[in-house]
Amino acid sequence: MKTMINENGSEINIIQHIITKNFWEFYVTDDKFNDDIVRCLVVGDEVELGDVSLSEIAPYIISKTKRLGDVMPAPQWAWKE
Repeated sequence: MKTMINENGSEINIIQHIITKNFWEFYVTDDKFNDDIVRCLVVGDEVELGDVSLSEIAPYIISKTKRLGDVMPAPQWAWKE
């Protein structure tokens, strides 16, 4: 797990990074509603925090990792040291 922080000082804990075929990025947080619905910072047309069904995006995933060491932070966010 790594923590991202934005310019307002808001922090979120990231446990996984996913990229889909349309090159949207999903930074999966440690907020989990059940095995399918998770909270993500989504980088697509906009950068926004929302709830995502992993089963709905599963057919479109091209990359998924829990090794966050080489993953760039989301736009407007930075990895907390």
